[in-house]
Amino acid sequence: MIDLGNGMEQVFVVDWLDHDPENPFNWSSAKKYANVIVAVLITTLTAANATSTAILAEWGPERFNCSREQYILSSTVFLITVAFTPLVLAPLSEVFGRMWIYQITGLINALLFIPQALSPSYSGLLAARWFQGMCASVGNSMVGGTVADLFFPKDRGLAMNVFSIMIFLGQSLGGFVFGWVGNGWGIQWCYGVQGIAAVVSCGLNALILRETRGDVLLARRAKALTKETGSKHICVADLQKQSFITLMRVSLIRPLEYLVTEPIVSAISTWIGFAWAIIFLGGTSVQLVFRAYGFSIGQAGTVQVCVFLGGVLGFISNFHQDRLYARAARKNGGRAPPEARLYWAAYGGLLFPLGMYVYAWTSRPGSIPWPVPAVFLTISYWGVFCMYSGTFTYLADAYETYSSSAQAAQSFARNFASGIFPLFGHQMYIAMGYPQATTLVASVALFLSIAPILLVRYGHVLRARSRVASALQREAEEAEK
Repeated sequence: MIDLGNGMEQVFVVDWLDHDPENPFNWSSAKKYANVIVAVLITTLTAANATSTAILAEWGPERFNCSREQYILSSTVFLITVAFTPLVLAPLSEVFGRMWIYQITGLINALLFIPQALSPSYSGLLAARWFQGMCASVGNSMVGGTVADLFFPKDRGLAMNVFSIMIFLGQSLGGFVFGWVGNGWGIQWCYGVQGIAAVVSCGLNALILRETRGDVLLARRAKALTKETGSKHICVADLQKQSFITLMRVSLIRPLEYLVTEPIVSAISTWIGFAWAIIFLGGTSVQLVFRAYGFSIGQAGTVQVCVFLGGVLGFISNFHQDRLYARAARKNGGRAPPEARLYWAAYGGLLFPLGMYVYAWTSRPGSIPWPVPAVFLTISYWGVFCMYSGTFTYLADAYETYSSSAQAAQSFARNFASGIFPLFGHQMYIAMGYPQATTLVASVALFLSIAPILLVRYGHVLRARSRVASALQREAEEAEK
């Protein structure tokens, strides 16, 4: 007998049994990774779309009869909606599941390329980018959740690394592919090619993606059993289920609250938000610097492959990070402190400004060949990848039950900063000079690099002073007694 709010009622509670084949954790590896790869494709296309504006700004102002700054604003509109929309999508996925959100937003996202490709209206461009950012945000906000639905925490490392590296692949494709497409076929086909890729993604979503959220699958099973037997069935999550309004309020308010009240989240979000914004600013820098070497727009865009190459180096580095984490766990009785996730993030925090400094002062056409600054640009992006993957897992460990809110806070900061920086990037590089502007960026990055070093050394002190993290730590200690 259970009180469901309208008096005592006899109900049957539905939960997963061990080895239940319908439980996403028990799916075959092939089925799991098929779902992950198709979902990660959304992330890749979103990243390519977001970073393509730096290249498209070469032709966009003429196409849409606006200034360069006005055209860049279309990217800002896109990224700001990418930043805000996940705060609403999270509770929707709790109620309706992930699959239908993937399907619906994917279709709308694909359709919104049509006005961008066919209409020269600037107001139409802004409207399309606004709604497209809302739809494309699932590539940032929900794919990590899909990985969490399919893999136990100890098995998520490879899948999360694949997720991260595909973001960097998308960011490099935004400059590489559309520089050549725009040069050869015009800006309309830059949008057209993205639209075709989005349609392919929609087809794969329909063919391969399946619902992965366990609570939603159990709720469907309970509903079917109720209909079949005539007896009331509920899923185990219904026993603690919050109202949709409560879920929406928590999803909207808690990440922003953490951003201003939790020192760990504030520091991490500021640090990674700045680094992420530099990737978007880098599209402008690369065009200016390598065009000075005599590169065409397409050739300069190809240099954006450095983003992906840096990601590959970071991907490899994470295997060493995993070994360092395992060693810390052995020294700490099997449970490593969250700060053990940040060793390579701290190295990355130093690689990022180091690469930027040398990139700034080796970009000298006529005296230093172009591969030299390209190599150090790659080293800088290597650092950013280590920072991104390290902070992602650190927040997951430090905030555990509330990690989704902490992740949403840093994701919001990353995308918001990435939307703002390109608005002034071109003017900054022209006014200050290329080496001086990049030196300014590197200096700020060097100053912020103290954040992970301090967290590795004093993170346990900050967690003890954190209202949320300290409560979670006490719960863990009590559970171990």
